[in-house]
Amino acid sequence: MFEAPELAAGRELPSSHDRAWFVYLLPLTDCTAFKVGFSCNPLQRIYGFSRRYYERFDLHQALLLRLGECEQARAIEALLKADLAAYRTDAPPWLPRAAGGYTEWFSAVHFVHAQARLQAALPDQDSAQVLSAFDQIHAELGRRCTDFESWAWRLAQQVRDARAVYGTGRGSLRDWIDAYRFFGIPVFADDPAARQFVLAAR
Repeated sequence: MFEAPELAAGRELPSSHDRAWFVYLLPLTDCTAFKVGFSCNPLQRIYGFSRRYYERFDLHQALLLRLGECEQARAIEALLKADLAAYRTDAPPWLPRAAGGYTEWFSAVHFVHAQARLQAALPDQDSAQVLSAFDQIHAELGRRCTDFESWAWRLAQQVRDARAVYGTGRGSLRDWIDAYRFFGIPVFADDPAARQFVLAAR
């Protein structure tokens, strides 16, 4: 089942395909800062920072260190934050209070250093690897596409019937449609009429 409402609420769940943990480096598109953290579901975490995360973060530069254990991820995150402590900066003003994570932002000029430290922290394990955040989220959205289409169709019907207000209905639908467009994942590819109906409701 597509879990957009839970994502919006910031509920942290294991990834749909495994229980890996990820240490992440997320640079902002405005080149002012980057975020360091860890999560068992990067898509949920980044969505909690902004529903239009694909506009706020440079996902082509963002990295994820995939690990098999929470304790490993926590230790490497702590190592990175200690190494970068002198370069802390303020969180962006648009960050929702409910998202948390206000203390783990660093000046963008040190992002290359953080990348090198993340690579150096890669443990000697077959399951550990550094991944592109863009590729990881692209794959996750692809796995969810069928469920997303069902959710989008139902929400489009609610919008049409005036049962959903803009902020929680059309706005959410627009954000998710735009995310799929950003990642180049076609929706309703086999049903042009359904696609037109959903796009008209966004």
